[in-house]
Amino acid sequence: MDTQALKALIDLFGRAPLRELEISEGGQTVKITRAKQAQAFVPPASPLPAAAPAAATTPPSPTEEAEVSSTKELLITAPMYGTLHLSPAPDAPPFVAVGDTLHAGQQVGLIEAMKVFTPIKTEISGRVEAILVPDGSEVEAHQPLIRLS
Repeated sequence: MDTQALKALIDLFGRAPLRELEISEGGQTVKITRAKQAQAFVPPASPLPAAAPAAATTPPSPTEEAEVSSTKELLITAPMYGTLHLSPAPDAPPFVAVGDTLHAGQQVGLIEAMKVFTPIKTEISGRVEAILVPDGSEVEAHQPLIRLS
């Protein structure tokens, strides 16, 4: 089993309500078991300088908040590992093109992982400014795919 297929399998297992999964392919067996009780990793606290808590408790001014929100990019990201398809079929037009206006819930592509096609739907509205990944590319989970304005 290749690395990309294994990553996709782990990603799908992480989203499924299964405790254990075992798959055999070509003489190889992969067994994935979920821990009985998941524990979140908490990094050790780093010491802060004495002035840091006072600075951290000061709320940002409205001007600072406007600057932060205006510089924040609107991105549609990959929900999982797999192959990105920007059209429903090889000879069909793409789901979206640069300049299109998108609405929340609109499908913008498909990700294929282990022969399963998962639709990619936007959770935000906006105009397509750039498509960041070419059709047929391998993508990672949370990788930016489309930039909106």
